[in-house]
Amino acid sequence: MTLFRGLRQGDHLRTTARKDVQQELPEREQRGMRIAATCKLTKKGQVWLVPSQSGHGRYTVSPDPEAPHCTCPDHETRGLKCKHLFAIEFAMKREQHSDGSTTVTQTVTVTETVTKPTYPQDWPAYNAAQTHEKDKFLSLLHDLCSGIPMPPATRGRPKILLADALFAACFKVYSTFSGRRFMSDLRDAHEKEYIRAVPHYNSILNYLENPMLTPILRGLITEASLPLKVVEADFAVDSSGFTTSRFIRWFDHKYGIVRTTTRVGEGPSDVWGQDERGHGG
Repeated sequence: MTLFRGLRQGDHLRTTARKDVQQELPEREQRGMRIAATCKLTKKGQVWLVPSQSGHGRYTVSPDPEAPHCTCPDHETRGLKCKHLFAIEFAMKREQHSDGSTTVTQTVTVTETVTKPTYPQDWPAYNAAQTHEKDKFLSLLHDLCSGIPMPPATRGRPKILLADALFAACFKVYSTFSGRRFMSDLRDAHEKEYIRAVPHYNSILNYLENPMLTPILRGLITEASLPLKVVEADFAVDSSGFTTSRFIRWFDHKYGIVRTTTRVGEGPSDVWGQDERGHGG
């Protein structure tokens, strides 16, 4: 019984050892692939010099198909195919032919220089357009807004002209300033007689929240784009600046929660300004 028990234990140990070797080979192959890709392998005659991954010395590898050999402790001790032998196999990539000749496949990196087309720039015209842009904008905006009729009068305090309100709202967004900082530009526009009166900055923000202005603004955009019809046929979908909705998320540090809201494009505020949301009016 003792003899049979010992034989069974020996068979179990041999089976376990074979399983360990089968599991190690794929790992060694992957390590060899990594060595071939990242290390410098030097060929000297029929052998190769492979640097140690620990950084100490090199190993001599003989990729003889009948008797491959490596001087690393792993191969000399266990007699198994080590990662250095796998690395040389990946590096050589030899293709044997029927006539006995050998083709060595090497990886070659080809760098292609692509020359992008360039177009001449009319710098005098470009500079003139940039330096006179604001003047042209105010003149065109005034012409667009001058034809807007005033709605029927109602009781209460007299309202500012709708044309002035639209001019101020559009000009405010163009300036990218907050409502208070924008007042200097608006007073300058009044001196140039683009508007009849200077509205309060709160009045401008109130008009930005008025949904009644949305169809008027869309009409102004259409009217302003008509001269470009003969020049350009395709426009970006966001070139007008209009949006239909806006999803906003922020973290409330006071209460420690994440808040979300969706702004539907019912009024021109989603098109023209954000001061009413606390961004420095």
